[in-house]
Amino acid sequence: MASALSLCNNILSRAHKEKIEVSPMKLQKLLYYICVKYVKETGVSPVMERFEVWKYGPVVSSVYSVFKPFGSSPIKGYYRNVKGDVRVIDEKNNSLIKYCIDYVWDNFKHTGAIDLAKRTHKRGSGWYSAFQKHHDTISIKEMEDDITI
Repeated sequence: MASALSLCNNILSRAHKEKIEVSPMKLQKLLYYICVKYVKETGVSPVMERFEVWKYGPVVSSVYSVFKPFGSSPIKGYYRNVKGDVRVIDEKNNSLIKYCIDYVWDNFKHTGAIDLAKRTHKRGSGWYSAFQKHHDTISIKEMEDDITI
């Protein structure tokens, strides 16, 4: 398992390379769908953190804290750890995570943050299921059963 922030750097790398704007909200939703895709393939999450049930959809609080200063603006740069290093998940040695990132990126890179948030709120989504049960976090089972991807 990796850090959600490292996986965010993988997403941001694609965004910067392709000159596609990614706001903090859009980043959260892309991260969620990558994790859902991975959970569907393996039954486990690729990241250590759990997704919380927030008003506008699934959120990893550490990702929120780091990228909050960007507001609704595009994120410039990457997450850097305390040593100033930019860490990413090694896609060369993990073809499954690469597949999941590519799948979600290719399908949703041109979808706006609000539309992605609305998608996570649809009946059948992991967020919707957790919200209906008044859970604070989305379980692996709820992610595995998410039909919105």
